[in-house]
Amino acid sequence: MKRQSSYKDEKGKLYLVPTPIGNLEDITIRAKKILTDADYIAAEDTRTSGILLEKIGVHNKMLSFHKYNSKERAPELVKLMQEGAVIAEISDAGMPVISDPGYILVKECIKADIPVVPLPGPSAFATALIASGFDAQPFTYYGFLPRKSSEQKPFFEQMEKSHATSIFYEAPHRLSKTLKTMSSIFKPDRQIVAARELTKIHEEFVRGSIEEVTDYFVENAPRGEFVILVSPNTEKEETLSWSELIKLVDKLVQAGTSKKDAIKQVAKENKVSKNELYDQYHQG
Repeated sequence: MKRQSSYKDEKGKLYLVPTPIGNLEDITIRAKKILTDADYIAAEDTRTSGILLEKIGVHNKMLSFHKYNSKERAPELVKLMQEGAVIAEISDAGMPVISDPGYILVKECIKADIPVVPLPGPSAFATALIASGFDAQPFTYYGFLPRKSSEQKPFFEQMEKSHATSIFYEAPHRLSKTLKTMSSIFKPDRQIVAARELTKIHEEFVRGSIEEVTDYFVENAPRGEFVILVSPNTEKEETLSWSELIKLVDKLVQAGTSKKDAIKQVAKENKVSKNELYDQYHQG
């Protein structure tokens, strides 16, 4: 077990600072202060972040920190913080760590007993979720899926059965192909939401069945970054009666399986309590 105080010192710590996903007015007063006061800003893309920082009047020294240099750069940043530096880590947009290599830096800071201070702020998937019209409890966030259809299918098969709202990101030039792959897995009337350009002037939510949304983007070229949300599976799973389950156990026993193993197998395959099935079997 490890306990860590976020505010035990003024120096030598990591701040995780969310940045706007579109509308610059979404920068918080606290985020701007941290970015202004930090000794260094670790940015996923210094060019993209430089534009944002210039617009909000922050001129601190930036250090590149992205997936291609994260393993080498993380120890360097930790060393700076051990020497007393305050570093703010930012993503290109939204929450750090969610879709960038920030977790590598966080892990190294925790190991070195450097305080990690998270700030609340904008997140594309959470923003889309609350306006989707789908139940937000529970939900599953997948980030970016693999690009190949064959690699996407296992994810969609999991979403198809899931009783939680499913969320993932997609690029505009891959959206139509991804929707086509989804259509091969889901029933045509399964409800989805395609949210794009969140918090920007062209923000749009396309809601409907997979079939309807797919058809819409055949006629309307996808533009902007997308958050795709899939409604929970509300179909109730059919469950077998105790007498039917007992018959399955008997069938396995007749084939040579021990009663103990047969009960265990039938209970697992039908998602029932092994102990309850045992009691029902011996009562019969």
